[in-house]
Amino acid sequence: MLNKREVLNIKRVVPVHIQLTTTMEQDGQRDQYHFDEQGQFVELNGKYYLRYQEHQDGTTTPVQFRLGTDQLHLRRSGIRETDFEFQLSAPTKTRYRTEYGIIEMLVTTNRLAVEFDPQDVNGSIDLEYQLTANEQLIGTYQVQLQFAA
Repeated sequence: MLNKREVLNIKRVVPVHIQLTTTMEQDGQRDQYHFDEQGQFVELNGKYYLRYQEHQDGTTTPVQFRLGTDQLHLRRSGIRETDFEFQLSAPTKTRYRTEYGIIEMLVTTNRLAVEFDPQDVNGSIDLEYQLTANEQLIGTYQVQLQFAA
């Protein structure tokens, strides 16, 4: 059992600046979004997280990435909840929660490059993936993210 002092030493939170560009292709339409946000780089129990609030069209959406060298986990909260696991080795299943109900989807990661330095607290994510539901392509998505303390 960890004592209170050991538990407090597990976590480190560093403020970071995040620049994110997301490109979406759905039904022949291509949209691109840019975000410039303040967030946190968090070290917790030997894992690394990037957390921030995404502001778009008057809506604030909490976003969290769990960073890994060969996989990436993305969680977005709000009216629509996403919980995606990205890995090059195999597609992953997910559930997309909308105001209309839950949609089961398959996440196929085409490109994944995660680089970060936990000491200097900076890094980048280069990600491309496809979402399918009922064996039909929903869209192709590209994410480029840079962060630094």
